[in-house]
Amino acid sequence: MVYVIKEIGITRMDCPTCVTTLEKSVMRVPGVRKAQGNYLKKTLKVTYDEATPLAAIEKAIEDVGYQVTYKKYPSSLSKLRGLFSHGDSKAITTIVDSEFPEKVLRSTKPVAVLFSSEGCPSCQVSKPQIKALAERQEGKVSFYEMDVTQTETWKEYNFMGIPTVIVFRGGNPVERFSALMRVDELEKALS
Repeated sequence: MVYVIKEIGITRMDCPTCVTTLEKSVMRVPGVRKAQGNYLKKTLKVTYDEATPLAAIEKAIEDVGYQVTYKKYPSSLSKLRGLFSHGDSKAITTIVDSEFPEKVLRSTKPVAVLFSSEGCPSCQVSKPQIKALAERQEGKVSFYEMDVTQTETWKEYNFMGIPTVIVFRGGNPVERFSALMRVDELEKALS
Protein backbone atom coordinates (compact mmCIF):
# COMPACT_ATOMS: atom_id res chain seq x y z
CA MET A 1 0.00 0.00 0.00
CA VAL A 2 1.31 3.47 -0.89
CA TYR A 3 0.85 6.28 1.61
CA VAL A 4 0.88 10.00 0.98
CA ILE A 5 2.11 12.48 3.60
CA LYS A 6 0.67 15.98 3.32
CA GLU A 7 1.13 18.95 5.63
CA ILE A 8 -2.05 21.04 5.54
CA GLY A 9 -2.15 24.63 6.76
CA ILE A 10 -5.14 25.35 9.02
CA THR A 11 -6.63 28.75 9.88
CA ARG A 12 -7.54 29.62 13.50
CA MET A 13 -5.76 26.59 14.96
CA ASP A 14 -4.74 28.35 18.16
CA CYS A 15 -4.62 25.86 21.01
CA PRO A 16 -3.93 22.24 21.97
CA THR A 17 -7.70 21.55 22.04
CA CYS A 18 -7.87 22.61 18.39
CA VAL A 19 -5.16 20.07 17.57
CA THR A 20 -7.00 17.22 19.31
CA THR A 21 -10.31 18.12 17.69
CA LEU A 22 -8.76 18.22 14.21
CA GLU A 23 -6.77 15.01 14.68
CA LYS A 24 -9.86 13.07 15.86
CA SER A 25 -11.98 14.37 13.00
CA VAL A 26 -9.41 13.55 10.30
CA MET A 27 -8.68 10.10 11.78
CA ARG A 28 -12.32 9.18 11.12
CA VAL A 29 -11.73 9.46 7.36
CA PRO A 30 -11.30 5.97 5.87
CA GLY A 31 -7.73 5.47 4.66
CA VAL A 32 -6.12 7.98 7.04
CA ARG A 33 -3.32 6.30 8.94
CA LYS A 34 -2.04 9.23 11.03
CA ALA A 35 -2.90 12.88 11.74
CA GLN A 36 -0.53 15.03 13.76
CA GLY A 37 -1.26 18.70 14.46
CA ASN A 38 1.09 21.52 15.40
CA TYR A 39 -0.73 24.58 16.68
CA LEU A 40 2.44 26.70 16.71
CA LYS A 41 2.90 26.14 12.97
CA LYS A 42 -0.89 25.93 12.43
CA THR A 43 -0.53 22.74 10.40
CA LEU A 44 -1.89 19.23 10.33
CA LYS A 45 0.40 16.51 8.94
CA VAL A 46 -1.72 13.70 7.53
CA THR A 47 -0.55 10.27 6.38
CA TYR A 48 -3.15 8.57 4.21
CA ASP A 49 -3.65 5.88 1.59
CA GLU A 50 -3.19 7.27 -1.93
CA ALA A 51 -6.74 6.12 -2.78
CA THR A 52 -8.19 8.43 -0.10
CA PRO A 53 -9.45 11.65 -1.67
CA LEU A 54 -7.84 14.79 -0.26
CA ALA A 55 -11.30 16.40 -0.44
CA ALA A 56 -12.53 13.95 2.24
CA ILE A 57 -9.73 15.07 4.57
CA GLU A 58 -10.44 18.74 3.85
CA LYS A 59 -14.15 18.15 4.58
CA ALA A 60 -13.27 16.54 7.94
CA ILE A 61 -11.29 19.69 8.79
CA GLU A 62 -14.14 21.97 7.72
CA ASP A 63 -16.77 19.88 9.55
CA VAL A 64 -15.25 20.85 12.90
CA GLY A 65 -15.14 24.55 12.03
CA TYR A 66 -11.65 25.12 10.63
CA GLN A 67 -10.47 26.15 7.19
CA VAL A 68 -7.67 24.92 4.95
CA THR A 69 -5.28 27.78 4.15
CA TYR A 70 -4.95 27.04 0.43
CA LYS A 71 -8.72 27.03 -0.24
CA LYS A 72 -10.91 30.05 -0.95
CA TYR A 73 -13.91 30.57 1.35
CA PRO A 74 -16.77 33.10 1.45
CA SER A 75 -15.82 36.44 2.93
CA SER A 76 -16.52 37.39 6.56
CA LEU A 77 -19.04 39.97 5.35
CA SER A 78 -21.17 37.33 3.59
CA LYS A 79 -21.05 35.17 6.74
CA LEU A 80 -22.25 38.12 8.85
CA ARG A 81 -25.14 38.70 6.47
CA GLY A 82 -26.10 35.06 6.93
CA LEU A 83 -25.98 35.34 10.72
CA PHE A 84 -28.32 38.31 10.76
CA SER A 85 -30.79 36.61 8.44
CA HIS A 86 -31.30 33.61 10.78
CA GLY A 87 -33.09 34.28 14.06
CA ASP A 88 -31.15 33.39 17.20
CA SER A 89 -32.50 30.77 19.57
CA LYS A 90 -34.00 31.94 22.85
CA ALA A 91 -33.58 28.44 24.30
CA ILE A 92 -29.98 29.16 25.41
CA THR A 93 -29.34 32.19 27.60
CA THR A 94 -25.91 33.74 27.96
CA ILE A 95 -25.02 34.27 31.62
CA VAL A 96 -22.15 35.87 33.55
CA ASP A 97 -20.38 34.86 36.76
CA SER A 98 -22.76 36.76 39.08
CA GLU A 99 -25.79 34.89 37.65
CA PHE A 100 -24.25 31.42 37.91
CA PRO A 101 -25.14 30.61 41.57
CA GLU A 102 -28.81 31.54 41.19
CA LYS A 103 -29.47 30.15 37.70
CA VAL A 104 -27.32 27.01 37.84
CA LEU A 105 -26.48 25.99 41.41
CA ARG A 106 -29.93 26.77 42.88
CA SER A 107 -32.00 25.49 39.95
CA THR A 108 -34.69 22.92 40.74
CA LYS A 109 -34.50 21.40 37.26
CA PRO A 110 -31.52 20.01 35.35
CA VAL A 111 -29.16 22.59 33.85
CA ALA A 112 -26.72 22.31 30.93
CA VAL A 113 -24.00 24.97 30.73
CA LEU A 114 -22.08 25.40 27.48
CA PHE A 115 -18.65 26.88 28.14
CA SER A 116 -17.42 28.35 24.86
CA SER A 117 -15.88 31.35 23.12
CA GLU A 118 -16.75 33.38 20.03
CA GLY A 119 -13.22 32.79 18.69
CA CYS A 120 -13.39 28.98 18.93
CA PRO A 121 -14.25 27.29 15.60
CA SER A 122 -15.30 24.02 17.27
CA CYS A 123 -17.64 25.95 19.56
CA GLN A 124 -19.32 27.60 16.60
CA VAL A 125 -19.82 24.22 14.89
CA SER A 126 -21.33 22.67 18.07
CA LYS A 127 -23.71 25.53 18.90
CA PRO A 128 -26.45 24.84 16.31
CA GLN A 129 -26.81 21.23 17.49
CA ILE A 130 -26.86 22.27 21.14
CA LYS A 131 -29.40 25.03 20.38
CA ALA A 132 -31.64 22.50 18.61
CA LEU A 133 -31.43 20.23 21.66
CA ALA A 134 -32.20 23.18 23.96
CA GLU A 135 -35.30 23.96 21.91
CA ARG A 136 -36.47 20.32 22.15
CA GLN A 137 -35.86 20.31 25.93
CA GLU A 138 -37.35 23.76 26.60
CA GLY A 139 -39.26 23.80 29.87
CA LYS A 140 -37.63 20.58 31.13
CA VAL A 141 -33.97 21.64 31.17
CA SER A 142 -32.35 25.08 31.47
CA PHE A 143 -29.57 25.77 28.95
CA TYR A 144 -26.99 28.48 29.56
CA GLU A 145 -23.84 29.58 27.78
CA MET A 146 -20.78 31.18 29.37
CA ASP A 147 -18.00 32.79 27.34
CA VAL A 148 -14.70 31.67 28.91
CA THR A 149 -12.97 34.85 27.73
CA GLN A 150 -15.35 37.02 29.78
CA THR A 151 -16.04 34.89 32.85
CA GLU A 152 -14.13 33.15 35.63
CA THR A 153 -16.58 30.46 36.82
CA TRP A 154 -15.24 27.88 34.35
CA LYS A 155 -11.95 27.74 36.28
CA GLU A 156 -13.73 25.99 39.16
CA TYR A 157 -14.66 23.01 36.98
CA ASN A 158 -11.21 21.83 35.84
CA PHE A 159 -11.63 21.39 32.11
CA MET A 160 -8.88 21.99 29.59
CA GLY A 161 -10.72 22.67 26.35
CA ILE A 162 -13.79 24.19 24.80
CA PRO A 163 -16.50 23.62 23.92
CA THR A 164 -17.41 21.86 27.15
CA VAL A 165 -20.95 21.25 28.37
CA ILE A 166 -21.46 20.43 32.04
CA VAL A 167 -24.78 19.02 33.23
CA PHE A 168 -25.86 20.06 36.75
CA ARG A 169 -28.51 18.43 38.93
CA GLY A 170 -29.32 19.84 42.34
CA GLY A 171 -26.42 22.28 41.95
CA ASN A 172 -23.86 19.52 41.41
CA PRO A 173 -21.97 18.78 38.20
CA VAL A 174 -22.97 15.24 37.22
CA GLU A 175 -21.71 14.85 33.62
CA ARG A 176 -19.45 16.68 31.21
CA PHE A 177 -19.02 16.61 27.47
CA SER A 178 -16.05 18.08 25.61
CA ALA A 179 -14.88 18.79 22.07
CA LEU A 180 -16.49 16.55 19.44
CA MET A 181 -19.31 15.83 21.86
CA ARG A 182 -22.25 13.80 20.64
CA VAL A 183 -25.49 15.64 21.17
CA ASP A 184 -27.44 12.37 21.45
CA GLU A 185 -25.27 11.42 24.46
CA LEU A 186 -25.88 14.85 26.01
CA GLU A 187 -29.61 14.38 25.44
CA LYS A 188 -29.52 10.99 27.24
CA ALA A 189 -27.71 12.60 30.19
CA LEU A 190 -30.49 15.17 30.46
CA SER A 191 -33.30 12.59 30.49
